[in-house]
Order: sequence, then C-alpha cells, then structure tokens
Amino acid sequence: MSGLDFFASDVHISADRPDITERFMRFLEVAESEAARLFLLGDIFDLWLGPKQTRLPYVQPVLERLRAIASAGIPVTYLAGNRDFNFDARVNGGPPPRQLPDELTIDSGGLKLYLTHGDLLCTGDRGYGKTRRAARSGLARWLLNNSPLSFSLWVTRGLRRLSARKLSRKKRLETAIDFSRVRSQLLRGHDAVVTGHVHRAARYRVTLEEGRTGEFVTLGDWSREGIYLVSGGGSLEFRRIR
Repeated sequence: MSGLDFFASDVHISADRPDITERFMRFLEVAESEAARLFLLGDIFDLWLGPKQTRLPYVQPVLERLRAIASAGIPVTYLAGNRDFNFDARVNGGPPPRQLPDELTIDSGGLKLYLTHGDLLCTGDRGYGKTRRAARSGLARWLLNNSPLSFSLWVTRGLRRLSARKLSRKKRLETAIDFSRVRSQLLRGHDAVVTGHVHRAARYRVTLEEGRTGEFVTLGDWSREGIYLVSGGGSLEFRRIR
C-alpha cells in the first residue's frame, strides 16, 4: 500500500447519469490499487434519502465497491455534502455515524489539511443557512429515514427544483466562498484547505502573516470528467478520470 491519500467531491451519482457512475467506478479501482486512505467530501450521490436507497440498482454497485475498498484495509471517510448529508450506508463494516462530520483535520504526508464540503464557507447565502438547518433537524431526518422511498423521492425532487429556481436568482456574491473563513483555517496552522461544492477544480495561494502562505484547493464536479486530488510526499496533485 502506498502513502497516498485520495480526495473526491461532487460526483453527483444518479440513475440518469450512468456515465458518471462508470467514471467513479474506474476511480475506485485506481483508489483500491494506489490509495492508503480515501476521503469523500460530500455530494458523491446527487441525492441521499436514507437506508432504503441502498436497494436502488444504480446505488448497489457503488456501495459494494466502497465496501471492497474498506475490506482491503483502505479506510473510507465520508463527509456531509449538501445533497447527501443523510448518507448512512455501512461502507466501513461497522455501523454508520448518526451524523456525518461537516469538517475534518488530517495529517497527510506531512501536510495538515482542513477538509469540508464547502457549503459552510459560503456565508453570504443566509437563506441557504436556514434551509440547511431545517433539513438537518431531527424531524427532517426521521421523515427521510421512515417515509416510503417513492414519497421521499417525490418530495426531495420538488425541493431540488425549488432550490434551483432560487439559486438562479441569487447574486454571485451570495454563493461565493468566503475567503476570510479559508484564511482563518490557514492561520490556525493548516497548510491547505480542501473543499468541494463550487464545482470548479482550482488551487489558490493565500498569503498569511510574516510571508507565510497556505493553499486553498477546490475540487471539481464530475459532469464531464472525473477530477480528484492526491496527497503524498508533502504535495498535492490533481488527477483525472476521462
């Protein structure tokens, strides 16, 4: 096993995009042969409603491959996205966490990395913050976990259409990353902040005090190609599944 850490976000696996699922399965094959750890930073699934979703045909092969990776001794860490924060499948062999973490700090090849999906860094969108808290409430989770799958799909698809209409009317500043939040994490001793959510693969060098710098890395989405990040030997590198 190598000392490489793999990071992916915003795959948005769904029944109507088998091409994306195929790319992600190829990525998991690479991860199983090359990675020491696998970190999934949210929105791997375009939508995750609860345990009943594990029965869906397009979901089962993905979960089986994730379990195989974990069984091979490669830990799989799943962070909450804004679409799949209720993810509860048992991919590591044990019971799933009651609630996925929103953020995580890890040591990766000598680099101290702060990981999060990225929606928490978009502080200008106050309306989203209220919706986010409501969706993650105990009542909302109970309804998602206990309603018939067909009903949950109908409700959440309606909410997604409403969300898309609202997003189209929002100003860009409302949905942008708050760089002061990024800088704050770097000042706390992190060498890099790694997020998804913005659907753009990019790297930014951030100047701190006394000439010290840190890095802000945003992972891309998988609508056209599979973009992931690899950490090892003190460096970060984007790779692609075409």
